Amino acid sequence: MTAPDRTAELQAAIDSAALEGFTTPKEAASDELSRLWGDLHEQIRDARDGCWSVGCEDIAHRIAVLTRALGKATPWQRIQLDLLESGIYQRFHDLAGVPYEQPDMEWVAAELAERRSAAR
Repeated sequence: MTAPDRTAELQAAIDSAALEGFTTPKEAASDELSRLWGDLHEQIRDARDGCWSVGCEDIAHRIAVLTRALGKATPWQRIQLDLLESGIYQRFHDLAGVPYEQPDMEWVAAELAERRSAAR
């Protein structure tokens, strides 16, 4: 069986990348780092019984690589609230030795309470 030609799909992805508007590799890497935090959040959410999976390990590794390359933490305001509430964001940076702004945990708790209330 012959693999399908994915030229149209690849071209669409390439064309859509031009819409991102990044002017430097640093901007693109910062955006990717924020997206990786989102991927980690999804991996944890989807893991059986909230376990730390091989997928979590892989994403955390990639977060560490980009964080070190950029030399700074992703601002906590761009991180999923569950990762702030659980302390994963903070613990990651403490273990990596990367300075970061402490999240406003009162704001995080209030925002989570509001979202959980609205979901009922």
